[in-house]
Amino acid sequence: MTPSDGTLMVIGSRDVLGAVRITILGSTGRTGLPLVDRALDAGHDVVAFARTPSKLGDRRDHERLTVVAGDVTDADAVAEAVAGADAVVSVLGHAEGAPDDLLTVAGDHAIAAMRDHGVDRYVTLVGAGVRTTRDPGQSLGGRVMNAALRLFAGTVLEDARRHVDHVTDTDLDWTVVRPPRLTEGPYTGEIEAGYLRLGVGDSLSRENLAAFVLSCVEDDEWVRELPMVTER
Repeated sequence: MTPSDGTLMVIGSRDVLGAVRITILGSTGRTGLPLVDRALDAGHDVVAFARTPSKLGDRRDHERLTVVAGDVTDADAVAEAVAGADAVVSVLGHAEGAPDDLLTVAGDHAIAAMRDHGVDRYVTLVGAGVRTTRDPGQSLGGRVMNAALRLFAGTVLEDARRHVDHVTDTDLDWTVVRPPRLTEGPYTGEIEAGYLRLGVGDSLSRENLAAFVLSCVEDDEWVRELPMVTER
């Protein structure tokens, strides 16, 4: 089954072939923290880029964690975090008070830094409201959900679309991960990924999302793909 068909997967069940150095933007967010934990547990070196490093808690004492303090709107700070990485992962979200163009600005800084430092692998996160020509037709619930997004979060959606346009226009080994509604549920490892027909009932726990994002770094199945990811 090809990635575009919608692949049922069990993530987190295989051995890591080799440790890499991963820079994580959004490391202190609700998806970022479990991603940091999973990457460290898998044996990777992690550079946690954080505006407020104290939110990392005791993780800061981990021997394979490097903390770089800064704001993703600061190109020089992002470049410092990217230097020496094997992969860059962005799990940023529009928190209260964030600029409307957060994803676009942060992504552009990451792309520029990756080019300067010779880093090829980039995994980034946007919502499932960002559509592609490869997506199947939407269900009624999906159309309602997208209409609500355009009405109540139009600037956020436009920022995500612009970010995706900029990422997919590069020659990097990129992956754009598109989850539906995120929950604080447990890790199960059982997901479906691909170009999917999602509805209002679809959701994904942040723990499962973190595991899938890490799996994208660890292998090349989703290079230059924009998979939706959901629990089934």
